[in-house]
Amino acid sequence: MNLVRFNMLLVLSALSCAACAAPSADAMRAPRLRDVRLGSVPGAKLEAFARERMQSPFAQKEIFGEARRAFETRDDDILGHGGLWRGEFWGKLMLSTARVADYLQDAALLAFVREECRRLMALQDADGYLGSYRDKELVSIADPALTMRIYGWYPVWNLWNRKYAIWGMLAAYKATGDKAILDSAVRQMDQWIDMLHRRGLRLRDTGTLGFNGLPSMSVLKPLLLLHAETGDRKYLDYAAEMLPDWDREDGASPNFFRNAANGKALADWYPKPWDWAKCYELMSCLDGLLEYHRVTGDARSLTTVAAIRDNLAASEANPFGGVGYGDKFIHAAKRLNALSEVCDAIHWIRLNLDLFEITGDGRYMDSVETAYLNNFLPGVFRRGDYGAFFVRGQCRHENQYQCGFAYNHCCVNNMARTWMDVAEGTVTRDRAGTFHVNLYQDATVTLDGVTVAISGDYPVGNVVTVRLSEKAPVAFRKPGWCGKMDVAPLSDDGKAYRLTFAMPARLVERDLPPERPTGEDRLAWWAETRYTDGWDGKKGWDVRRRYLKSAAATLWRGPLLLAKAKRVGDTEAEIFPGRTVNMKGASVALEPCGKDEAASWGVWGAWTATLAVPGENPVRVKVCDFQSAGDDPRGEEADAFSVWF
Repeated sequence: MNLVRFNMLLVLSALSCAACAAPSADAMRAPRLRDVRLGSVPGAKLEAFARERMQSPFAQKEIFGEARRAFETRDDDILGHGGLWRGEFWGKLMLSTARVADYLQDAALLAFVREECRRLMALQDADGYLGSYRDKELVSIADPALTMRIYGWYPVWNLWNRKYAIWGMLAAYKATGDKAILDSAVRQMDQWIDMLHRRGLRLRDTGTLGFNGLPSMSVLKPLLLLHAETGDRKYLDYAAEMLPDWDREDGASPNFFRNAANGKALADWYPKPWDWAKCYELMSCLDGLLEYHRVTGDARSLTTVAAIRDNLAASEANPFGGVGYGDKFIHAAKRLNALSEVCDAIHWIRLNLDLFEITGDGRYMDSVETAYLNNFLPGVFRRGDYGAFFVRGQCRHENQYQCGFAYNHCCVNNMARTWMDVAEGTVTRDRAGTFHVNLYQDATVTLDGVTVAISGDYPVGNVVTVRLSEKAPVAFRKPGWCGKMDVAPLSDDGKAYRLTFAMPARLVERDLPPERPTGEDRLAWWAETRYTDGWDGKKGWDVRRRYLKSAAATLWRGPLLLAKAKRVGDTEAEIFPGRTVNMKGASVALEPCGKDEAASWGVWGAWTATLAVPGENPVRVKVCDFQSAGDDPRGEEADAFSVWF
């Protein structure tokens, strides 16, 4: 026993020394949220979302009240031997709302953030615990067979829920400066660490069975942010304790450090990826590793995450510009159909933004841009009061009502974080002092006293004007999809530029065999046979009959994925023609519709597409930006749109 203890002390000592490494400065510096304003259609969506889900009396009483109820009743574990995840909703909602309050500098919303945190803090135990489980020590599955009989799977989300409460309060403290909120987060984290140390539990051995500790270990990022705020070394030491479980001699999943460069697609690292390769939680852990690199300078953490990101971009790319299929990494790039949890888009964007800020490599912003426009925005309902759980390639996006709640689910409470991430990444400044314009949607950004104004309704418009309030060195990202980008000065003083992007229509064809889901490929079977919920949670539509049985192409203009849609007058026969142009040598041309016509249809951009296959009659059909095609699902029938040509 003494030898074991001595060896463990050596390990912890080595980790502690690693944690002493010098912090690593990012290549890029972002503006404060309050110094950014997003415009055009995405900015209007943000304003509607903030109004309906954060600022309105209904949001503050009913939406937040429902989320808080999980802490008041503490019944996520009412059935015992496991538990639910309602406790995540408040933390996600607060994390989003606090950042939006900082962005808007809305005094009333900032006051609400402070007051709502105080309401939750009143539920905190004397030992620091604040959660939605009555049994605070229920953090793992002790009897899998019994848990399966009760729930039909092996859920326990106690620590995951608590992570979000801590993180939400940390964001609230950053926005309001209220030290009592920070003190509450500290007490919550201290109780967590003390409890697990007392019980001798490693985070890898906690949480929902089969996910190998990923949900619990995703605390790494907020843990390090808490260290940054407090300077308390115990948080850095606790972070260092986690890393050996991603660098194991026995090869236990997911073993990030050793698998990152093994040459295999992530889905092939271990058998049955539909059981373990959960997109959201896995990418959350990777984002934590990037924060660990920032804090400690640990180069291996950065190279590991960069390698896994490239792995995902190659093997898990979905047609929306995101990664994964139905919240699992199961070779999404090889799947005929497309189904993406919005949380996965949110975290793919965050992961790539962090990699860009750390390295300055513009290709990461290509991923941010395409996922933002085509995987995130389609899932945000245009009225601002709700959002999708899954974004689909055809029919309609999927709502979800989780754990018996009416106003909160895992994705909708996360959504505003992505607008804030995009605001952060639109314009940055490097160490040499050059300003970098990274995204081209309408926006104004002030950084170091220089205001950068971007206009042109990009990417529906292909000509962008960039004006600087002061002369300064500036660089413009050339998107990876863009063959030609012209940059022309508009004045002699170096303060105004016109950027013209060549945006020819392009078909992205897919050479894939017919897909036949089997009982072994359980996630594909589940995703392709389920019903999608209606807004009221009572009506569903069977989407099986519209799923592809053979490969089809997608149609793009610049960074925009285009769709056929009933919204622009397409008939069901045009949306689902029963044949494809894929792999047939087709050509495509786009003719823009007028702005007034597009506005009358309620879409951001619209075009008439002409698709011609040699030897066949050309087909003309109206198309619009994908994010407009299905973002108002209430009252619509199932067959609303399709991205497949």
